[in-house]
Amino acid sequence: MNYSIIIYVLALLIRITITYEYNDDHDDEKQVASQSSLPISEPIQHLSSSIFDSLSQSNLSLISILFTDQTINLDSLGIFSIEPDTFNNYHPSVTTIILSSNYLSYLPNNLFHLFSSSLLNLNLQHNQFRSLQKNYFLRRLEYLRTLDLSKNQLYELYKQDFTGLKRLETLILRENKITYLSYAIFSRCRTITTLDLSDNEISMIDSNAFRSLYRLKILLFSNNPLGQRSLTTHLLEPLKNLEYFDLENTELNDLPSFLFISNQRLQSIKLRRNNFQTTITDSRPNLQQTFCHAHSLVEIDLVSTNLRTLDVCTYDQLPSLRRLYLMNNPLDCTCDLFYLKYGDIYRVLLTDENGLDRIHPDIDVYLDRWISRPELRRHLEKSHARGDFHRLPIELSLFARCATPEQWYDREIGNISGIFTQCQQRWFTIQEECQNYCQLDNEIQTSTMIINSISSSLMQYKLFSVQLCFILFVFFSLYVSC
Repeated sequence: MNYSIIIYVLALLIRITITYEYNDDHDDEKQVASQSSLPISEPIQHLSSSIFDSLSQSNLSLISILFTDQTINLDSLGIFSIEPDTFNNYHPSVTTIILSSNYLSYLPNNLFHLFSSSLLNLNLQHNQFRSLQKNYFLRRLEYLRTLDLSKNQLYELYKQDFTGLKRLETLILRENKITYLSYAIFSRCRTITTLDLSDNEISMIDSNAFRSLYRLKILLFSNNPLGQRSLTTHLLEPLKNLEYFDLENTELNDLPSFLFISNQRLQSIKLRRNNFQTTITDSRPNLQQTFCHAHSLVEIDLVSTNLRTLDVCTYDQLPSLRRLYLMNNPLDCTCDLFYLKYGDIYRVLLTDENGLDRIHPDIDVYLDRWISRPELRRHLEKSHARGDFHRLPIELSLFARCATPEQWYDREIGNISGIFTQCQQRWFTIQEECQNYCQLDNEIQTSTMIINSISSSLMQYKLFSVQLCFILFVFFSLYVSC
């Protein structure tokens, strides 16, 4: 028996025991926390089959924690390298392998061949991988579902890196040093539903980088120096099933019109900590028509974006939009802003049971009640379903404050009353102004038709190719039989 292994296992057992004591005794939290961080005296720098077999065959109860029926956990063991035959004598079916928080920069090609038909999750977080170009250990992991390569040193990606990952669903690449996404970079793993590229240095993206990612639902891009020039309708066009898009702190100043026209399942977009600054004299607010035709959007996060004014018609034309997060912005609290909150529900309050116009003496009080009281909200939803008005109210975040006008300076949006009295005339005209606001112009319609035509042609070409191959196969079979 290798005595260094015994020493290491005993040390790790002590750490686990201390951790359990911490969970049971909160009064000694600080003392136990300092004990639980004791360094391991004998890290395993080079993992071989003999060392691994010694660990897996030990009679110590610790092994039930390190090795379950389906998991191999080799986290934080100080491993620099692993021999190709390390797992050759390990026979249980393994679905998860954890090699996080080590010093790995390379893995042998056939290291996981024993688990090629069972491995579902591979965690390589917090290692020293700089590139996967000469690392081929992923190529036979056909059944892998989750791959975590976060907190490494990856500075480049190639489509060949992901060859063989035919069933991959979650790819985590956050906190690396990636600067560029090339053409069809993820086309070898087109089953991805979650892609995390946060906290990298990405400033350039090929306009076809996301080609083939038709199943992608969650795309995380926060804390990258993207800039708005990287984001185009063509780039996002393949993402037909995208539901959540995180663009927090990505150095955006504006976004193009109709950006999400192809993403008809997009429900939530996070844009906080960007800079959409406008001055009070600007006639054109930023993000103009950006969300037009994104009909499934439910919420937009615009916290801390230096936003003063909103392009009211863009948001008014989103039938599913329910929440706008506007905290920490120097908002100009105009009638247009409050129209988003109250929608055109005032029309319901201005009409009696016979459909005749009337003005309730306490309409300003009633407006707030329609928004806040559950039973009235339900009645409001029924009125909306009947078609009494075209859009339900949008919730403006509770802690959003006004910078202007002066009488409402530093007042929370939710605490301002008397809106109808000041805004009645303006609200009557907004709906008419916004009616055709998101109508596609000829140029956009033409480009959209071209994209759809190309997609349709490609599908027809593929279908024709399959049919032709089948016909040739039938003729060949008949010829052979004759």
